[in-house]
Amino acid sequence: MAFAQIQKGDIQITGNVGIQKTNNSGTETSSFSLLPKAGVFVSETTSLGGIVGYTSGKFNGSKSDRFSLGAYARFHKPMVENFYLYLEPSLTFGFGNREVGGGDADINSFDVRLAPGMTYFLSPKFALDMNWGMLNYSKETTKFGTVETVNENYGLNLNMSNINLGVSFYIR
Repeated sequence: MAFAQIQKGDIQITGNVGIQKTNNSGTETSSFSLLPKAGVFVSETTSLGGIVGYTSGKFNGSKSDRFSLGAYARFHKPMVENFYLYLEPSLTFGFGNREVGGGDADINSFDVRLAPGMTYFLSPKFALDMNWGMLNYSKETTKFGTVETVNENYGLNLNMSNINLGVSFYIR
């Protein structure tokens, strides 16, 4: 058996934390996000799991808060000892509110994506994760009183300038 071979029944705990602040010609934006994920390996190469998240943001004094729930799968391809490539499709639903013109608007969102990545095991219980780019579709509906706006986005971005790094913990 390899040093850090994934086994059926292993549990992976991972996630993302994001903090961003910009000031562009007097326009200030800031955001904080926390997106933990946990999954169980249903085979030596496939895990299925759940996503829970919280995002808070500010834009020119207006605040927004959003919670999200979702599911993901991760399909691993072992390359060499301790090193895997993976594809991760995910589906996430979000809900929350945003301050708009002195009142609150309700936000509902839907996001589906496919992201490539790689995992390198530092030990049997800890691994470094890296993913870059994605194929995605998202839809956000904002309702303020009787006014409803819908924003839809989709795209393919495999640019290496959009890299996310993380750490995963494995329960065996």
